[in-house]
Amino acid sequence: MRRNLHIKLVLIMVLLIVSLMVVVGAFLMNSVTGYYINEFYSQINDAFGEDNVDFVRDLQTATEDETDGASMVNAVLSAYEGVLGVDRRHRNFYVLDGTTGRYLAGSAPEPAGGIPVTPNISKALLGEVGDDSSVTASYMDAAIPIIRGGQPYIVYILDSRETARSLNAEMFTLIMEALALGLIISILLSFLLAKTMVNPLQRLTNGIEEVARGDFSRKLEVTSSDEIGQLTESFNAMARQLQSTIADLEREQQKSKDFVANVSHELRTPLTNIKSYAETVADGVGDLPPEMEQRFLGVILNESDRMAHILQDLLTLSRFDSGRSGLRLTAFPFARAVDDTYQAILMDAQNHSHTVELVLPENLPEVRADRERVMQVMMNIVSNAIKYTPDGGRIVLSAGQAGDKVWMEVDDNGIGIPESDRDRIFERFYRVDKARSRQSGGTGLGLSIAQEIMNQHEGRLYLVDKQEPGLTIRMELPIRGPREEARDEE
Repeated sequence: MRRNLHIKLVLIMVLLIVSLMVVVGAFLMNSVTGYYINEFYSQINDAFGEDNVDFVRDLQTATEDETDGASMVNAVLSAYEGVLGVDRRHRNFYVLDGTTGRYLAGSAPEPAGGIPVTPNISKALLGEVGDDSSVTASYMDAAIPIIRGGQPYIVYILDSRETARSLNAEMFTLIMEALALGLIISILLSFLLAKTMVNPLQRLTNGIEEVARGDFSRKLEVTSSDEIGQLTESFNAMARQLQSTIADLEREQQKSKDFVANVSHELRTPLTNIKSYAETVADGVGDLPPEMEQRFLGVILNESDRMAHILQDLLTLSRFDSGRSGLRLTAFPFARAVDDTYQAILMDAQNHSHTVELVLPENLPEVRADRERVMQVMMNIVSNAIKYTPDGGRIVLSAGQAGDKVWMEVDDNGIGIPESDRDRIFERFYRVDKARSRQSGGTGLGLSIAQEIMNQHEGRLYLVDKQEPGLTIRMELPIRGPREEARDEE
């Protein structure tokens, strides 16, 4: 790994240095060329601008006895060589015929083959100032048409760009030397980086191999705060998370085993009762008093109903777990649902001599939810309060609004829940009083189902702390319904 990483670092550093030098070199060379072009035309424009009216006037004003205008223009240009930047080596001026573009005079002899007619000269022959150039051209030129003594002339300034090329050549040499030095430095730095990176990566590799073997206990030392240090911290966090996940899976497996055991136990009891009473009735046909036979058959029917309730609750939970139990969302008055729940349980509460109080404020909003499921949760909570409150107890059913949610609370003064079992109230098959629950037909699945329904609605179902005896359960429901509407139940 060390060799591979070192080679990669060397290649990255070399490519970085080369790319940087190429980009910087191209930028600098183009900048130098552009600077010389801009400087050239700026100098020409200044020379023929308003600040040098004497120069322009001398070029255009002929003397009385003048016979050779081109020579006089040449003489004026020679006097202003400094203004024009003419050095007679790389930059020269020429006087051309304004009609044909023919060479007449200049700071240098006419080049072999004559002066080529450039685009700027063509513009000057048409009477326009030619001052265009390109970065890719090998020269810079400017052609200015003038009239002297009634004769058209062209003042032509030609620069070979040799100064810019010389400077670019020197700059290219410097860039190549810097590139060579950068490559040497990059190789040295790659050794240093490889040394500082490989060791922690090797420790990470060893740690990953141990995790792959199932050992999640090892914690790697974080020796830096850079990305490798963060990677090491992330690995330690991942190992802890994996360890926690495995522990959760083991707990879930244990819960599954307990669930199967509870289902078996819950079904075995009514089956045993049904079998025993049915055998008794079958063996004693004609011998049992009619009253006893009817009582035995009643027990068989009750136990059958109990089994049906257990199976129905298990089926409901199964649909929740598989995600196949969608919600039928509609808008309905929340206060009406609470009142309907109160009216539905009133007779059952009176049969137990309970006092049931309804505290329902006005102007509670409509909610978007599955009314049947919400009513199921409400009925489950209130029924539990009735069931686990000794006869003659007091139950308070209240509702209200808090922000974007509505809530319902059921408070009773019943047997309550031991502090050690409060976290288990929503577990499947959990009962506060197992003997009493079985006698009343409870399956221990009601609150689990209610919790699943509230989760689907993105609401909450939880215990409220209270000092007095009994239990308070609060249900909260978002007014606008779940953010992502569930599909209609199939």
